[in-house]
Amino acid sequence: MIVHGEEASAPSAEDLKQKISDDMQSVSDFARKEASTVSAKAKEAASDQKNILAAKLGGIAEAMEKVAGELESGDNRDIGKLTRTLGDSLRSASDRIQDRSIGEIANMAEDFGRKQPLAFLSIAAIAGLAASRFLTASAPKSGTVKSGPVQNHASAGQAPAHNTPSTYVAPTSLANTEGRARD
Repeated sequence: MIVHGEEASAPSAEDLKQKISDDMQSVSDFARKEASTVSAKAKEAASDQKNILAAKLGGIAEAMEKVAGELESGDNRDIGKLTRTLGDSLRSASDRIQDRSIGEIANMAEDFGRKQPLAFLSIAAIAGLAASRFLTASAPKSGTVKSGPVQNHASAGQAPAHNTPSTYVAPTSLANTEGRARD
């Protein structure tokens, strides 16, 4: 009879299923809410970066238009007209980027890539080259000379302890090498 009383106080399988189901729903709702928050923050950050890019393109366009004005007033009218045309194109691209969402910009880039694949690949290559040059120029120089006493590890037959290439070869004597060649 005591066993029967314990069974009555223990939760039933249906109660456990309902509890697990409620907990799973709660976790699912929480995950959905957090994913939505993260997505909104990511979209906001991307939009901010898009606006920064549009402003930078506008600045480049303005600089090109100034250069175009100087070239057109001088002896290089043809180059000035070409520079002005490029500046105008950058200005309109900046305006289009500013007024559109990230999804629309991605669709525009995809359409341009389909319609003008050579131009798209050329722009991508130029952008990659520019990024590479920027990263190379902004990287800290590894070959800088530090002040202080200079130690010559190579003369002692030891590899330097810092910035050592994996292809370090210790110095050898020519006499030892010549002797081995005759054997």
